[in-house]
Amino acid sequence: MRIRAYLYLMAAAIMIPVVLFAGLALRLLQQAEADAAMADITHTARRVALLVQDELADTEVHLRALAASPALASGDLDAFREEAVTTPHGTSTWIVLLDEGGRQLINTVAPAGTPLPPEPVSPNVASLFNRQRAVATDLMPGRVSGRLMTYLAIPVQAGGRRYALAAGFSNEHFRPHLGQDGVPADWQVDLVDRKGKLIASNLGSVELVGQPAAPALAEAAAGAAQGTLELALRRGEPAHAAWVQVGSWGWTLAVAAPLAGTGLAQAGPPRQLAGAVLLAALACAALLATWFARMHARSIGVAVDAAVALGHGVLPDARGSRIVEIDRLLDALRQAGAELRRAQAFREHAGNERQLLLEREQQARQMAEEENRAKDQFLAMLGHELRNPLAPIGTAAQLLKMPGLDVHRARYAADVIGRQIEHMNRLLSDMLDVSRVTRGLVTLNLDDIDLRAVVERAVEQTRPLMEECQHRLELRLPKHPVLVRADQTRLTQVVANLLTNSAKYTPPRGHVQLSLGSGGDEATLTVADDGEGIAPELLPRVFDLFSQGERKPDRPQGGLGLGLALVRSLVQLHGGSVDASSPGRGGGSIFTVKLPLKVELPALSRAPLPARSAETGAGAQQHAFPPALQGASQSGLRIMLVDDNIDAAVSLSLLLEAAGDHLVSTYYDAASALEWAAFERPDAFILDIGLPDMNGYELARRLRALPEFSGTLLIALTGYGQLQDKVRAREAGFDLHIAKPAEPEAILAALAGVRVAGAEHPAGAPTNA
Repeated sequence: MRIRAYLYLMAAAIMIPVVLFAGLALRLLQQAEADAAMADITHTARRVALLVQDELADTEVHLRALAASPALASGDLDAFREEAVTTPHGTSTWIVLLDEGGRQLINTVAPAGTPLPPEPVSPNVASLFNRQRAVATDLMPGRVSGRLMTYLAIPVQAGGRRYALAAGFSNEHFRPHLGQDGVPADWQVDLVDRKGKLIASNLGSVELVGQPAAPALAEAAAGAAQGTLELALRRGEPAHAAWVQVGSWGWTLAVAAPLAGTGLAQAGPPRQLAGAVLLAALACAALLATWFARMHARSIGVAVDAAVALGHGVLPDARGSRIVEIDRLLDALRQAGAELRRAQAFREHAGNERQLLLEREQQARQMAEEENRAKDQFLAMLGHELRNPLAPIGTAAQLLKMPGLDVHRARYAADVIGRQIEHMNRLLSDMLDVSRVTRGLVTLNLDDIDLRAVVERAVEQTRPLMEECQHRLELRLPKHPVLVRADQTRLTQVVANLLTNSAKYTPPRGHVQLSLGSGGDEATLTVADDGEGIAPELLPRVFDLFSQGERKPDRPQGGLGLGLALVRSLVQLHGGSVDASSPGRGGGSIFTVKLPLKVELPALSRAPLPARSAETGAGAQQHAFPPALQGASQSGLRIMLVDDNIDAAVSLSLLLEAAGDHLVSTYYDAASALEWAAFERPDAFILDIGLPDMNGYELARRLRALPEFSGTLLIALTGYGQLQDKVRAREAGFDLHIAKPAEPEAILAALAGVRVAGAEHPAGAPTNA
């Protein structure tokens, strides 16, 4: 809170009690004056009501005297009428006699002999006899007089008959009573019946009779016998009013005095003087508080400016104030500013150095972690990819060393070695190509070529893989040449890598589509498949070096993650672009290559190739070795070998049959192995981990769950040779973990300790191993 506010509060704390006390005194004085004025109005209302009540009481006395007439008792109505006419009651009052049914028998307002209305005057005659007392009626139209009127009626019992004897009052009868001496001329005095209709008023013409009274008055009178309220006069002026009930007759008399007439709307001289004094005192207090507040605010503002400058590192100005304490504060702030400036300079220097060191350390740590992670992933993939071909090569080499090897087995072993060496050569070539491209050592042999020819060469290179996976390859090539300036060998490598990638990551019997087209100044080549798809988190870096999907033990595709990186590098060297899209896992993937077109190449013009829609698939059937459950020697074992690498599986089975005289049944997927295991009852299992339909760990668990294989030897023969892989193998139920390429002696030694199951049983008979 500001000092100015404190000073205002001090002035308010002094003046508010005085103002409140003075205001309370003025309020009490005003209330006393208002109470006195309202008392005068109420007194007038009661006085006028007594006059009306006396008039009604006198009329009741005259009616009761007339009711005692012998003529009425004898039923002589003519004589009774003469008595009623001679009874003193004034010109505005007349006598009416009604029978028990409410029909008029006598009405003195009409000449004698005048026929009277046959219908009853009022339906309330019965209630009059029930009450047995005088009743004043509400305002009603007179059927004989033709004017608005009221009745004062009493019940009469004469001559064995009941009558209602009433005195009728005209609409001008009570007006003289309302305008008595002592009632100011501008006051409004109204006499109102039970229904809120005006019986008489001292102001206005006679035509006002019968009109509704003020709604506020009618509502208030219906709920209380007397009271006060504020309302508007009929001429529109605001007024204070008081009402009282006229005895027990049910009528209400209201007196309304205009505010100007009572003096309540004007403040008296004492109140005006007191109010002026209070206002002057408040004004003086506010002025003094404002002056002191400004003086103190200036002094404190100087201190605030000094503090703000100090916060921004600027020394405060050498200014003074009119307050000694604030001057001392300014001196202390200036001294603190000098000290803070020195400390701030030192902290800024140290902070800059620390921040620089921290950023360098974080960058170095992040780079080291990324490089270490990339190194581990690459080494793991490299080890796996090299072990896979080395395993069948080593097995085939051992097979070739065996004496007495027949020509068929020797030729097969040589073929295995050749295929696996070719596979390793492709891996090394990819690594060398990526290295040369990333270092800028690749030289393109540019020529004008037709992309359709490039597609044909790439399809021819990947046909064995497509047939092995039983994929259906669909080609959509245009009839006209699609000419580009490029290196045909490198572009063939790009298309072949894309087709190989789709074949690897598409389940067997999948669909791969290659489309070629041109538009504008670009040629567009698209490879689409319905395979595994690309995860959203992998899609932005799918073309990065060593980038692959999640590495799972049951992944049969292989590879080092170099193919797509090489594709992007070679396409960019040709001035083109490549991108990948996929809706996610299981949704397939689409790779699109765009290359600049060669506009005119007459030298390469050739006849248009026919549109092709070639399909390749189901051309390579898996080699299924039927189970051999008979013919095993007494010393040989029945072994089930499960590996999706056909060369590795066949070569190892031949080695085991030749070297150990074992009976080997070979399967290339887990489902077939599970289907035949219970029937073949092998003595040992050799399982690969990376199987296409179910990983080796799950296959081992399911075999162990079968009672007949709870103690059977399980050997894991896999390219995954890290420590965590061995732990997982042990947890899955394997007895032995052998990393590829395995020495045949290690496998034969592990099998040597197995007891031959079924030595005393026929081959194939169920036994408990």
